[in-house]
Amino acid sequence: MAHQLIEGNGFSQLKDIVKKVGYNKDVDIEFATVTSPPPSLRIQIDNMKFELDADDFVVCESLTKHTRKASISGGATVDIEFEDVLTAGDRIVVASINNGQRYVIIDRIGGA
Repeated sequence: MAHQLIEGNGFSQLKDIVKKVGYNKDVDIEFATVTSPPPSLRIQIDNMKFELDADDFVVCESLTKHTRKASISGGATVDIEFEDVLTAGDRIVVASINNGQRYVIIDRIGGA
């Protein structure tokens, strides 16, 4: 199966994916705040009385320190290290799976 690139910002990409696969009652989108940065990452889901720690969620690669290969206009391939790590106070979008049994940190909310 070929992968199709979805254009637009993170929100519009997520919206397009939901349109394609339909509503899934096992997944809810929540907003949260990072209360402690990595390596002991903790988050506080809005309207939840307790914080979640790393055992309760996974973080999308784009919000972690990671390396990717890239080339410009067919030039030599180089490794680029991204250091887009979450910091305390960051507002984030979180997918809650199976009634809060597991969470996925999807992206940072800009300007919040």
